[in-house]
Amino acid sequence: MFGEVFLCQFPFTSGASSKVRPALVLFDLGSDALICRITSVLRTGPLDVTLSGWRTAGLLKPSVARLDRLVTVERAVVFLRRLGTLDLSDQTAVRTVWNGHMRL
Repeated sequence: MFGEVFLCQFPFTSGASSKVRPALVLFDLGSDALICRITSVLRTGPLDVTLSGWRTAGLLKPSVARLDRLVTVERAVVFLRRLGTLDLSDQTAVRTVWNGHMRL
């Protein structure tokens, strides 16, 4: 499931509402998943991963996976449609950034 991209109801950090947007699955947790936001607002923060294979992932424009925008969601509730899967180079880039910044 890691690397799959879904259109989903991504909640705002306030929890008050959500927005339909693409999201990247980072961890499969059974009926839940840890996902991060994908945005077309191209930023270059330390936890942003520019997706070179955005078309392969089913995205409409150049995009960034924002590993600092995480949420655990119930898959059946928020996943609206599967868009695609990250190519291997983007999967490697996400793993590299995650492992470089998210160790406990």
